[in-house]
Amino acid sequence: MKKNIFKIFNVVIASSILMTNISSVVANASEVNDENNFEFPIVEEKITLTMVGPQVGRGSWDERQYFQEMERLTNIAFEFNTPPRDDFATSKQLLLASDDLPDIFYAADITHQEQMEYGGYGFFIPLEDLIEEHAPNIKKMLDERPEIRKAITTPDGHIYALPSVTEEPSYWRMWYNGDWLENLGIEELPRTTDELYDLLVRFKNEDPNGNGEADEIPISNHGGLSEFDDFLLMAFGVQGMGMGLYGEDYSQVGFGPIQPGYREYLEYMNRLWEEDLLDHESFSQTNPQKQAKGHQNLVGVFADASPVFMLGADPQDTSNPVFHPITSEFIDEPRVLESTGIGGGTFAITKENEYPIETIKWIDYSYTKEGADLLHNGLEGFYWSWADDDQTTRVINDPPEGFDSPEDYRSSISPDWGIGVPIRRFASDAYDWSYDNPYDEWLRQEEQDKLVPYQVPRYPSVYFSDEDLRQIERIERDLNTFVTRMRAEFVSGDRDLTDETWDEYMSTIEKMKIDELISIYQKGFDQYQEVE
Repeated sequence: MKKNIFKIFNVVIASSILMTNISSVVANASEVNDENNFEFPIVEEKITLTMVGPQVGRGSWDERQYFQEMERLTNIAFEFNTPPRDDFATSKQLLLASDDLPDIFYAADITHQEQMEYGGYGFFIPLEDLIEEHAPNIKKMLDERPEIRKAITTPDGHIYALPSVTEEPSYWRMWYNGDWLENLGIEELPRTTDELYDLLVRFKNEDPNGNGEADEIPISNHGGLSEFDDFLLMAFGVQGMGMGLYGEDYSQVGFGPIQPGYREYLEYMNRLWEEDLLDHESFSQTNPQKQAKGHQNLVGVFADASPVFMLGADPQDTSNPVFHPITSEFIDEPRVLESTGIGGGTFAITKENEYPIETIKWIDYSYTKEGADLLHNGLEGFYWSWADDDQTTRVINDPPEGFDSPEDYRSSISPDWGIGVPIRRFASDAYDWSYDNPYDEWLRQEEQDKLVPYQVPRYPSVYFSDEDLRQIERIERDLNTFVTRMRAEFVSGDRDLTDETWDEYMSTIEKMKIDELISIYQKGFDQYQEVE
């Protein structure tokens, strides 16, 4: 990359504690290297590469302990360009369009289209031979789990970007406010849409937050309703607002907003809106605004990565239960879209990189247990410490002054916070140690009981031809805008949902060539199924 797009930061090690912990890693380096076929350092003389990634969390990337420690281990340093996450997609496109490339794109959410287009142009270099010859841990993962290789290999036979892989199921979740359930004596969670409605009415009318005021918001979201889709849309048999899999064997592709249960879903959500059960600011408020309501104990049902973000609860609090998937007249059994554990497009090497072998070796470490641990948790004595002399149990430390929580502090240590990074997250039982973390154990059981048994297939990660991609973009540009706007209007009552307006809605979608779009997605799915 042209160096003038970077700010070159001075690496500052903030405390002697860090040096102490670094020294302890040095003492164990040979053991780590032997287990994972590593030889540190990767290069004898330090090299400096350029990296682009999205800025999230506290502090700049050159201050992150992870990159500092990896520089010490490998002798590979970086100059960072980290546009804010909210603007990153635009910044990434400007870089690609200008041919002003870094050596590495990291946590860059490189889409299928970008991989095929800029891989075809030669901007991203193919990685499969580098993996075969110089990345034994990535190769091992792909050999053990061929579905990952299938998911990241483009139609031209190349791998242009590496994935984020999670070995344990991982889901987006909705939650109940546990204090409200306890205050109302609720012992059984809703299992149907009618039962959920009844509970939301109680949340509104029975003062579950106990402040004597009628200020409760039974259910709230931000930026629309999409974060509820995995549970509330699925309750009506609809696999989201895009393409899903339908039919008895889940082999027929269909568009969610025209499925049989979608109109009834809209009517249900409009009922929640009209009765002031659904937050009327759900379409307009930001996530921080929604979370501020949660911190005031005003919200009963919500979607978030963890209740701690919404309610400001103790990170170890297990009193806020995961939302159990519900049914309606359209489905007899609860449904949850499966967790594949594969996120694509997290790491790419560009044609400007003069050290591709050294680079693939550098990232290969993130696909080991030790490397993934360093990437996510950092060194001992900061985010975590050993709880015992035999080093079998870890505890999460209280954060330093100025940080809101241990997770807030971890965001200053690792880039693995709120973005998809190149990593293999091993199952917890793969390690010789575990966390003294009741919350994680509780959550794992919640998912095993409430989500895992009800998984159904989702539309897979499919690569389309350039021609099909152009058609998809042309049709979806207006289609997605239309269905998003209409959902908001129908739910909020800005447009009455009648037979006449529904027929008009369906007719408009048909004119937008929905049949052609479904046909393209069906072809892509069928071809994906045929790949070994």
